[in-house]
Amino acid sequence: MTTPTKLGGFKILKEVVWTSIVATPETPGFAASFCRLLAEGGINLAYLTLGRGFSRGTMNVVVDAQNGDAVAQRTAHFLGGEGPDFRRAVILSLFPHRSNPHVMGALLGALGRQEVRPMALASSSSAVSMVLGEEAAERAAASLFGPFNFSAYRTPSDWKLAQKGKEALYKEVVASYQEKRPKVYALEWQDEQQLLAVTSESSDLGRLGAVFQDFARMDLSLNFLVASLSEGGEKVRLLFSLPGLKGQNYPGIIESRLPHGASSDMYPVGVFSMNGPHFGDRYGIARDLLTAFDQDRVELLGLCCSIHSITGAVPANMMQPAIRAIQGCFEVPSVIKKTPFISR
Repeated sequence: MTTPTKLGGFKILKEVVWTSIVATPETPGFAASFCRLLAEGGINLAYLTLGRGFSRGTMNVVVDAQNGDAVAQRTAHFLGGEGPDFRRAVILSLFPHRSNPHVMGALLGALGRQEVRPMALASSSSAVSMVLGEEAAERAAASLFGPFNFSAYRTPSDWKLAQKGKEALYKEVVASYQEKRPKVYALEWQDEQQLLAVTSESSDLGRLGAVFQDFARMDLSLNFLVASLSEGGEKVRLLFSLPGLKGQNYPGIIESRLPHGASSDMYPVGVFSMNGPHFGDRYGIARDLLTAFDQDRVELLGLCCSIHSITGAVPANMMQPAIRAIQGCFEVPSVIKKTPFISR
């Protein structure tokens, strides 16, 4: 029997709503314009992912339930006459994962066994976070107590008791203070990464989990990942990066586990990540970053804004322009280059 992996904990953010928005690559500045409309209305983003590794870009957006109607009204004209349809959801965040693919693999395996299908999934420097329908929250939480061992609670009942009275506290992480230049604790980055795109049946989460377990056994780091459902929930699409090792056939490893899936080894990328005291996301942070990239013509291939952190992937030759764009709109006290392998 596999020994459970020790983690710090997990939390669930409730009373939020989720939507998925698709844009063609020919729509310049789409994500920045969308986030600008929310920022102008003082609407915080609880969760945002952007994946451009496929023929069309997909944005997953989560806001407080009380702001769903306001978002729909503010963006209706921009989206062609109708605002996005929102679904009541929760965000489940698991931490710390230390960029170890084993955590992602074990999580996907647990969800697959319980037939829980996240609408969106992301790996940031802070946590692995997924968006679930409200009805799946308790089932997903219970599934974690097999593959993982949490120091603060040993059973689902212990976890439920620990959460009582903390709902308001979780909401307070969204900041209202507006700095002229938002501060970043540090900007971390690494090059020599390979971007991969995978499409699979959404019922194949267990097999996807086995893929990431293979990567963990290779001592690789998983520093960027965004995923979302497509085709009415029948397919899951993942965009993620792994160290660009010479001679390594990542698509071959993936397809050996996913006979009905499809994968592509796209091209070399750089990955950046940063945390800040007001990355709630207080409104305007995502807008500022996306606008800076558009103005400096930095091609953003993928982005994750969740749990006080922002993580993104850009073409390898645009890593330094991306760092300069970030320094132009945020206060960055230090820039740190990371190693591409797991720290044990």
